Amino acid sequence: MADIDGIATIIAAVERELGGTLAGVGPLPGGHSGVTLVADLDRGLGRERVVVKATPPGRRSVGRHDVLRQVRAMEAAAHIVPVPRLLAALADPPCFVMSFEAGEAAEPAHDEAPSGDDEVLVARRFEAASGLLARLHSVDVSGLVDDGTGSPYVSPADELGKWERTLGTIDGAFRAAGDRALASLTARLPEPAAPALVHGDYRLGNILFVGPDPTAIIDWEIWSIGDPRVDLGWYLTFCDPENFPGIGFPERRLPTAESAVRWYESASGRTVNELDWFLGLGAFKMGVVMANNLERHRSGRHIDPFQERLPRTIRRMLDRAASPDLTSRARR
Repeated sequence: MADIDGIATIIAAVERELGGTLAGVGPLPGGHSGVTLVADLDRGLGRERVVVKATPPGRRSVGRHDVLRQVRAMEAAAHIVPVPRLLAALADPPCFVMSFEAGEAAEPAHDEAPSGDDEVLVARRFEAASGLLARLHSVDVSGLVDDGTGSPYVSPADELGKWERTLGTIDGAFRAAGDRALASLTARLPEPAAPALVHGDYRLGNILFVGPDPTAIIDWEIWSIGDPRVDLGWYLTFCDPENFPGIGFPERRLPTAESAVRWYESASGRTVNELDWFLGLGAFKMGVVMANNLERHRSGRHIDPFQERLPRTIRRMLDRAASPDLTSRARR
């Protein structure tokens, strides 16, 4: 575990705050960013499984490492959607403790989890997730906007700008395709919708399920106050395994994007307009993030041989993002 002294400081601070001891501390599997630990908390009344999320020692508590910002979103959402239960939040060192919720978080489009082969279970999870997303977008965001932390409305143009900056880090073969996609999306900017709590990485892989039932939405690192269709366009990207050539499971039968939209609209009571642009944004985001990760691997900054399986998916995503007519294909 990296930075043993820093981790020990985090553990000691949490134990003081909670008046107990943490046993069996280790990293939580699953590719979580920053410091994410799992442990057994003992406060003299039996043990409780908990998760500790902390700003990495030596790093500034900003962006995705601003763990206390994640707490604010989770607290706002907790009355409307299932999230892990907050046990403590500390400013020094910046960290929080939450309940460890049971369940599987798996993306059937490209995860190897056997549950992805169960067509009925996958359909029920997508239906539940679509309704859950509608509920998430009904959360009152006024307190988040007025909490003094600078959480302004992120427009579709602002959202595109975030991923344009990621595109700017790419110098390899995918830059031209990314530039074409960016030009297409910039030329078709939609009118912004009313502000909502946007998770930012909403998909089955960030929802814990026990069977078909969701137990918690997790991984709130990039939430914002923005256009709810940003979440929807990203989520729908994962309805089609063929979006992920080289890493996906095309033989799996997942609900169509049309079905997911219908479930969302039924739960929210609203019709989704200009969805094609947000499907394009989701594909652009996926393409540039994957291209950035691949380039980091090839440059030696973060060695991960899995990244060599991504080029076909990156090309597919960036080509989709450049298309002005994604809705009809997504709803086939």
